[in-house]
Amino acid sequence: MLSNLINRLVLREAVLVAFIGLVILTLVPFGSVTPFPFAFAAIGMFVLAILSGLLFAQPRQSRWVFNIALSLLMALTGWAFIQTIELPAHWLANPAWGAARDLVGVQYAAISVEPADTLAAILWVALPFVTFLTGLILCDTDQRARKVLASLGLAAGVIAVFGLLQFSMLPNILIVIEKHAYVDSLTAVFVNRNTAATFLGMGTLLMLTLVRDIARSFSAHPPGEPGRNLLLLRTWIYILLLCACFTALMLSRSRAGIFATFVAALIYFPWLFINWNSSRRYLIPRQRWRSVLKLLSAMIFIVLLLSMFAGRAILRAQERRLEDDDRFCILPGIWRAISDHWLTGTGLGTFRTVFSAYRDPACGIFGIFDRAHNFYLEGFLGLGVIFPVATFLAFTVLARVFWRGLSERRRLRHYVLLGISATVLVALHSAVDFSLQIPGFAVFFSAFLSAAVAISLGRSHGEKDRLYGGPTPPATV
Repeated sequence: MLSNLINRLVLREAVLVAFIGLVILTLVPFGSVTPFPFAFAAIGMFVLAILSGLLFAQPRQSRWVFNIALSLLMALTGWAFIQTIELPAHWLANPAWGAARDLVGVQYAAISVEPADTLAAILWVALPFVTFLTGLILCDTDQRARKVLASLGLAAGVIAVFGLLQFSMLPNILIVIEKHAYVDSLTAVFVNRNTAATFLGMGTLLMLTLVRDIARSFSAHPPGEPGRNLLLLRTWIYILLLCACFTALMLSRSRAGIFATFVAALIYFPWLFINWNSSRRYLIPRQRWRSVLKLLSAMIFIVLLLSMFAGRAILRAQERRLEDDDRFCILPGIWRAISDHWLTGTGLGTFRTVFSAYRDPACGIFGIFDRAHNFYLEGFLGLGVIFPVATFLAFTVLARVFWRGLSERRRLRHYVLLGISATVLVALHSAVDFSLQIPGFAVFFSAFLSAAVAISLGRSHGEKDRLYGGPTPPATV
């Protein structure tokens, strides 16, 4: 009996390590935007999902989130599949098929204007959902969830260091190929600087959390005790990785990415600063003015950091007005396309085909817009009214999860704040860019969310969070 339990625990740890490794590996080849890396990531993640589902039970505390996410996955992919099939009497078929029938005699008619592209896009939607569901199964304890977050943070730090070295020594090279776009910006392992900024912003928040945890552990470690020097070394390494993430973020020159990170930092850093050394804040009354002073100091510090180190992005914002940005010039055309197909959509993954008919010539004739630079509008155009409903449900579930985490967690409450701030970062940036449509980042964020949700809902009724305990020990990787 004991040996079976040990074997099961070892097996779970092995699957968790494989899960973390696959998430990190999905980032490296340009965010897995090319077919072969994406296929490898999808096959690997689906295999891990099947293994996890067969070997381990559904998460007890987060089962309701698991069920809602699974239902959303089935609803979105099911509707996308329906968009590709020919319905009786051409019911709900896109009017473009009628024109095709008149011109070339095509008899097929479906909701999607490109059924093959829609079928291919189903896998791009399913991958982050499956990652999230697998993460919920594997993150059945706070320790495992923190291991996932620590691993993701360290991976972001290492990638930031790589990006800095490459940008400083080989600015015209992207990993191993010649860099053609965004030569003046640091993009790390991604092609687009905005995706890199979203990733590095999350990496900055994660590394800030790891620095806080290990610094508190070091301060509580008695001098002369074994392991203190190792803790000191790890503290400095974490601080350097934090600085690397922040510096790389600034060198990305992404206006929206830096601004979104700034908003997320205003949510997270003041609370972290106020409670940096306090493990008994619920037992010892504090003078309100001291907390207010610390809060204002932290906010001023964030503003000063932005003004001092985000100069290149601020200069870009001053040189180029919003109305001159192509992303905003094409918005009216996207809205016209949505108004014409708001109910059923034009088919998942068909933006490039559909938008060409709505493109305003005033926006220029050069370049092809294959994405909307707005995750929400592109999803609305592709899937129809089901997409905003699903998005609202997802945000509602996350709000309920994080609210419960804020209410019930004590020692690990900063991980709940981390989840909130990172979600705000990604949600804001998704309104002006397509980071969530890059498979590598989507998998990274899904794995992060699964761990943050697991911690938020991880408090059991039999094990109360300690109010008197010392600082939380750092998660091992």
